Amino acid sequence: MKFGLLFRPQDPPAAANIAGRWQEILAAAKLAEESGFDAVFIPEHHQMPDGYLPSPWAALGALSAVTERIEIGTSVHLPSLDHPVHVAEHAAMADILSEGRLRLGLGLGNFGPEFDLFGIDRKTNVSRFEETIEIIRRLWAGETLDWDSKHFRIKGNITPLPLGAEIWLGAMSDPGIDRAARLGAPWMADTLHNVNVIKRWCDMYRAAGARYGTADDLGVVLIREGWIGDSMQQVEEVWWPHIRADHWFYVDSVPRWDAEREPFLASVEKESDFQFERHRIDRLFVGTAEDIIASIRQFQAAIDMDYMVISMRMGTGPGHAEEMEAIERYGREVIPAFR
Repeated sequence: MKFGLLFRPQDPPAAANIAGRWQEILAAAKLAEESGFDAVFIPEHHQMPDGYLPSPWAALGALSAVTERIEIGTSVHLPSLDHPVHVAEHAAMADILSEGRLRLGLGLGNFGPEFDLFGIDRKTNVSRFEETIEIIRRLWAGETLDWDSKHFRIKGNITPLPLGAEIWLGAMSDPGIDRAARLGAPWMADTLHNVNVIKRWCDMYRAAGARYGTADDLGVVLIREGWIGDSMQQVEEVWWPHIRADHWFYVDSVPRWDAEREPFLASVEKESDFQFERHRIDRLFVGTAEDIIASIRQFQAAIDMDYMVISMRMGTGPGHAEEMEAIERYGREVIPAFR
C-alpha cells in the first residue's frame, strides 16, 4: 500500500497571502518525499475567494521540480470545464516534466457556479465527461483524431506524448462508481463517508469491474482527513475546528453526502452540530500514531485499498510549522507500520 498527501491550497478569507501559502505547500511536498510518502495531490475549484486552486497545471510543474521520486496528481481536476485537447496536452507536459509521475485524477464536479463561469450546461456533464476521457486516452496513445460529436470537433493529434501518466476517477455515487469500473480506472474514494459506505461502494466497484472485464485495471485510492498528535484531546483542540468548517461546507454549499447512508446528517443543521467524538468514528484518521494505524488497518481489512491518501491541513489551519511537524511524524511513526 502506498501513501499520499493531499494539499488544500487556500488562504481564507480573501487569498491575501496565497503566494506565501504556495511556498509552504512546495516545502511540505519536499518534506513529504523525504519522510517516505509516495505521492502528493492537489485539488481544483473555481471562484473561491480564498484562492482555492483553479488550475492544476502550473502547480504540477512546480511540484515536479521540487520532488524527484514521488508521484504527483490531482484530486480532482474537473475536465468538463475545459477542452479535452488542452487537458491532454497540459497533462502530457506535466508528466514529461515529472518524468512519468503524473496521476491525473478526474471528477465530474457538481458546483453550479463553476459551470456557469464557463458557460457549460450541467445537464450535459456526464456525456461530456465520458467523451473527454476517451479523447484524452486516444490522444495520449498517439492517435490522430477526426472527431465530430455533440460536444467537440477535433482533427489532429498532440505532441509530445506523456511518458507514464495515468487517469484515475473520483466518484461518490452509485453511477460514478460504476463508471470508474466500466472505464477501467482506479477509483479515488472521497474524504467524507464512513467505512461502511466506502466498503459498499468498493464492493460495487470490484463487482462491476469483473462484469465489465476491467478488473485488472482497477485500484482503490482511499482519501481520508486526519491529524497526528500526542493525544485525541490535543487533535480535537488543534485540528478539529478546521475540519468541522470544511465538512459543513459540503452540507451547506456543495451537497456531496449520501444522506441515506449517513443518518447522522439528519441532526446536522449548523456547523456546530458536527461533534468530534461522534464524527471521527469510522471516518477520520486522527489521534496518536497508534490510533491512526488502527484506523488504517480497519479500512484496510474492509476494502484492501492500494493507496492511502491523507489530507491534513485545511485552509484555515493548523499553521505551516504544525503541518510540517505532522508530515514528519506521519512518515516516522505511521508509514513504517505498513512497509
